[in-house]
Amino acid sequence: TDEAGRWAGMGEALYESEPVVRTVLDRCDALIRETRGASLLDVMFGRAGGEGDLDDSAWAQPAVYALECALSALWSSVGIRPSVVAGHSVGEIAAAQAVGVFDLEAGLRLASARGALAGRIPEIGIPSATLDDLDATLEGVTIAPPSRTFLSAVTGRAVEPGDALDAVYWRRQAGEPGAFEPRVATLAELGVDVVVEIGPSAVLGPAIARAWPASADGEGAEGADAPAPVVIASLRRPAPETEPQARQRSGDFPEAVARAYEAGLAVSFAGLFAGESRRRVSLPGYPFQRRRHWVKKRSRQLASSPP
Repeated sequence: TDEAGRWAGMGEALYESEPVVRTVLDRCDALIRETRGASLLDVMFGRAGGEGDLDDSAWAQPAVYALECALSALWSSVGIRPSVVAGHSVGEIAAAQAVGVFDLEAGLRLASARGALAGRIPEIGIPSATLDDLDATLEGVTIAPPSRTFLSAVTGRAVEPGDALDAVYWRRQAGEPGAFEPRVATLAELGVDVVVEIGPSAVLGPAIARAWPASADGEGAEGADAPAPVVIASLRRPAPETEPQARQRSGDFPEAVARAYEAGLAVSFAGLFAGESRRRVSLPGYPFQRRRHWVKKRSRQLASSPP
């Protein structure tokens, strides 16, 4: 997803309850503290005294990137790993990190530079003359080919072997509108039937379902529509009146895992709630240990007298 679904407090409950999420966000926070002298988590969680503003792209883009990487790691901890990844705007940087194109810190530096540029330029897109800062963030960074199918926001197609996801690519990605509908068509062609949205709220998932083509190959059986995929949101933005309470619960993610299981994905439940202490409780085997407690009626002898 992109920064449109951001909200103050996003990921806070998961940070408190899920060690996997906390580890990723702490690494991102440490890097931002080094470079900006302020806490990324303070901005994300809307903490008093935070020096940044989540409405500022300079903070929103690295915050969304950090959360998306944390959610990707959390899904992996319950056994859910994607066969195809696609991302919009800064979300494409998180998608690239998820399939090993570069590491967490390199992606965060790229997202931070991208957000800073977007925050300085009010119009849509970023003029190419300002993109030199993006190149600098990737100097000396090892760029690896994606380990799984990666859909490009520039072309709308899967990245082929030999296609470089280097600084030149990310300059284009930042300065050109994303090829959204072509990527949806590619997802359909690839036979994707479950879409998990990695982000702070349900933004692009519903849009993907609406844009799903009528036929994946243009030759559906007797013109039948291609079935839209199951769309699962990792988190949902709460209603404004419930945001304070929403920060204290992580219920959205377990619900998302339940939906993934219902959709037929192989969930490893051992990874769910890994940070909590659990113990087994023996339950009685009711069908085999029955004890009756009926009150037995005494038979009474009735005396009768002859008339």
